[in-house]
Amino acid sequence: MLSLLEECQVLDTDQIKLLFFDTVSLRMAQQRLRKLVKDKKLIKRDRLSFDRPYFYYLDKRPGQLEHKLAVNWVYVWFNKRIKKGWEKFHSFEWEVPYGKILRPDGFAAIKNLAYNKLTFYFVELDIAESKNEFDKVTKYNRLYSSQEYMNYWWGPLAVGFPSIVIVTTTNRRKNSILEKITKDNEYGLDFQVFTLDQIKEECMHGRNR
Repeated sequence: MLSLLEECQVLDTDQIKLLFFDTVSLRMAQQRLRKLVKDKKLIKRDRLSFDRPYFYYLDKRPGQLEHKLAVNWVYVWFNKRIKKGWEKFHSFEWEVPYGKILRPDGFAAIKNLAYNKLTFYFVELDIAESKNEFDKVTKYNRLYSSQEYMNYWWGPLAVGFPSIVIVTTTNRRKNSILEKITKDNEYGLDFQVFTLDQIKEECMHGRNR
């Protein structure tokens, strides 16, 4: 857990329980975390408000907390989607720049154990409330067209261009992004759009079938 916190900077109680204490009750997970904070003093904790779970970090309280916690929900989501027995979570990279074109919030690699092949996913977190212009569809098409991604470690291993997982915070924004994809996806890249609530729900309760 400490090594993951070093990489991702911050996780909240729900995320830690799902990743490390999935077989025990929430109360027991909270007790174990309290021990790490109060007794062993290995991690620190704080909360954004009294109706939100604690979040945990190592030394300095991270900035952009809402954004980082949301991206880390996607990390948890990938972990929970693994098909046990024939898939393995290979890696997740945070905020790796791709030249001057873009800087994804995450990059996930899932290994198929049966075929010994990797599948890759870009991750983009969109905060609807920021009201920023969503230009990522155009930027990913530019990255694909430039072939610059082939210079990264995963480029020669990829079968086609990675899927792009976009997570936003409202249904209205999700619909707006889907319209952008219809309009600007020149090369027909695979964009998958979810709300953050959808991601959390699937993490906590599994996929709807």
